[in-house]
Amino acid sequence: AARHLSFSLAADELCITKGAVSYQIRKLEEHMQCSLFKRSVRQVLLTDAGQMLWQTTQQVFNTLDDTLSRMHVEYQQSSVTIAATTYVATRWLSRHISAFSEAYPEVNIQLQHSVNSADFRLGEVDLAIRWCPHSDGADQYCLAQMQKPLYPAISPQLLQRIGLSCDGVYAANRFLEPPFSNLTLLVEGRQQDLWQEWADSGIQRDDRNPDGILRLNNPRRIVSDANVKVQAAIDGQGIILADDLMLNELNNKLLIAPFEHTLHGYGYSLLHSTQRFLSSNATALKEWLCREISKAQH
Repeated sequence: AARHLSFSLAADELCITKGAVSYQIRKLEEHMQCSLFKRSVRQVLLTDAGQMLWQTTQQVFNTLDDTLSRMHVEYQQSSVTIAATTYVATRWLSRHISAFSEAYPEVNIQLQHSVNSADFRLGEVDLAIRWCPHSDGADQYCLAQMQKPLYPAISPQLLQRIGLSCDGVYAANRFLEPPFSNLTLLVEGRQQDLWQEWADSGIQRDDRNPDGILRLNNPRRIVSDANVKVQAAIDGQGIILADDLMLNELNNKLLIAPFEHTLHGYGYSLLHSTQRFLSSNATALKEWLCREISKAQH
């Protein structure tokens, strides 16, 4: 009201009624036990007391605004955003973030899980962990890679249901024969369906169809969430290509890996955008994760 010298304009700026402004001013004047405004029909003016209070409040508000701005900048610099699926976050990233936070308690880490969505933009986060990412050209830089061999995994209940022992170990060519050739293959999406590649790399040409062409005709079921896909396999809905992030399920015999052959050349990459500046805190997390990934590879 003092800045505009108008209760009406103050009310418009505050999105309240003129009467509400007038009421608050009157209550303030009662508290101060002095008049702050000279009121006339067409305008209001500040009294000497009002002018004094106006100057003081401006200094206080400016100081508060500067402080909040500095706090916001410092918070943004201390905050680090990393994108990863819930599958990677729960099975690998979470424990490393916990260790990092013990060493760097002042760093606020924000997790984003839309890394596989169509509208995900690498430049909007500091770091990202993605499965076999396709190159984004000059906008993407790969910091480290975790190679994770892939191998079929199946629930013991499903193995027993199809009449096979849970202790059996099979060559890849058995996948061309019943009952494996009839099993549903669980995949996250068409682009992540690596079953044919697993078979191509593990089945000898002599064991293929007479024309030399290998075709896996198993029915596919798309389960877009990796954690849900794992649970679907545990529940006996089909067979999945597992990696070592599922060791908990394998060690506890919720899933069994009955095939000898593993598919190599795939894994998870730690990425950042070449168009985004990394703060000192983001750089610290990047270097921490790179070391942890290097340890996991040896």
